[in-house]
Amino acid sequence: MNEIKEPFIQRGKFEVRDNVVGIDSILVLDYVGSYNRIEWNDIRVSLERIREMIDEYTFLDVDCEDRVITVFCRDTQIDHARQYLADLSANKWHLPEYDDFDNNIDQENKFKGGTDFWWDISNHLMFWIKNDEIEPNFKTVISTNSAFKKHT
Repeated sequence: MNEIKEPFIQRGKFEVRDNVVGIDSILVLDYVGSYNRIEWNDIRVSLERIREMIDEYTFLDVDCEDRVITVFCRDTQIDHARQYLADLSANKWHLPEYDDFDNNIDQENKFKGGTDFWWDISNHLMFWIKNDEIEPNFKTVISTNSAFKKHT
């Protein structure tokens, strides 16, 4: 990916909720421990950057071990998305917090944490276990302003 930075991964889970709008209506973010204080502004900045360049974003489905992972990234990141996921699943980066990615792409793993969504807030890309219900309206939903509160 163009000058990819070390990933800073925010875990999450898709959960459709009717009582909120925007990204909050489809996504619940996990607590990421010691980095929680700094992550929150970083998440807002990443969402703003994605919204500013939303027309440059596309969906790419990548076979990753036992799962199909959808990557939501800029067109300039497509060529490197497969290697990015392979490196992440092989734990090639020393991430500041546990990402739970490798556990969730292996369908035989007993230790799945329930995470089905990951947001790399350093590189402004998102990826998730393929979800045909969410994807058709994803760009519209994340472009809609919300209070963007953390839900625990």
